[in-house]
Amino acid sequence: MTPLEGLLVVDKPAGPTSHDIVDQVRRFTPGLRVGHTGTLDPFATGVLALCLGRATRLARFLTAARKTYEGAIRLGVTTDTYDIDGRVLTEAAPPAIDAATLELAVRGLTGRLMQTPPRYSARKIKGRPMYRLAREGREVAPEPSPVIVYRFEITERSETMLRFVAETSPGTYVRSLAHDLGAALGCGGCLVELRRTASGSFEAAQAHAMPEILQRGRAGTLSEIIIPPERMDLGLPSVTVTTDGRTAMRSGRVLSAREFTVSGVAAVGPGPVRVEDQEGNLLGVALQTRDMAGAEVLQPDVVLVA
Repeated sequence: MTPLEGLLVVDKPAGPTSHDIVDQVRRFTPGLRVGHTGTLDPFATGVLALCLGRATRLARFLTAARKTYEGAIRLGVTTDTYDIDGRVLTEAAPPAIDAATLELAVRGLTGRLMQTPPRYSARKIKGRPMYRLAREGREVAPEPSPVIVYRFEITERSETMLRFVAETSPGTYVRSLAHDLGAALGCGGCLVELRRTASGSFEAAQAHAMPEILQRGRAGTLSEIIIPPERMDLGLPSVTVTTDGRTAMRSGRVLSAREFTVSGVAAVGPGPVRVEDQEGNLLGVALQTRDMAGAEVLQPDVVLVA
């Protein structure tokens, strides 16, 4: 792999879309694919992990990771986008809300939920993003989908504002969380501030601001802040392959049990595993399963070595 292939953790500023950030990085990575691992709305800031080159084949394992956010909700205001950038639909002074009522409402939005996304979102209906349909004036009826809110905590409050921390599954709309909390409190609410502080194991402290990224891109030193595939945390158990197993992985052939050993734990269950050679080089991802005789085997899923 080239030094530019791997993971670039960006501290996204407010304003540009996630795709705008991808386009800016592409200017300095000619010939390489670049993709993000979880959209942030234009007004949101924080951790936006970009996969470059062959590492884009690993993006789906990173998008499956939990996300952590900090933000603020304004009570008494609803908008068509569920955030402050949208058209105001209702606005009124919120009533006094006691601590017990607020705690009950927050608890009701924690755990496994069926969440309805905003009409203005990237969720697709018949292949088209809902925000495009909504902007064309078409009636959009988004279907609720299952999400998990692992943590939803109010950290500070005033009469009109709630500050919060949330940890969610991928696919969760924090804008919807803000809207639904306002509805549960009977006064309406919209998201006015959002910062993603972590995406999986990648935290804001590891992220690089766009001015630094652009400066490094122009200077030709971008590779110095790219995390190589070997150091990318995919959240998967690891296996180490033999020399024959490496050859099998390169060719996409099923690996028999004698061609790999499980690293660090006694056994792993069926599902994806990180595959490394004996020197610690990441070869890709394989699916651990059993063959027709019941023996454990590895089926290559993502192959990074040529």
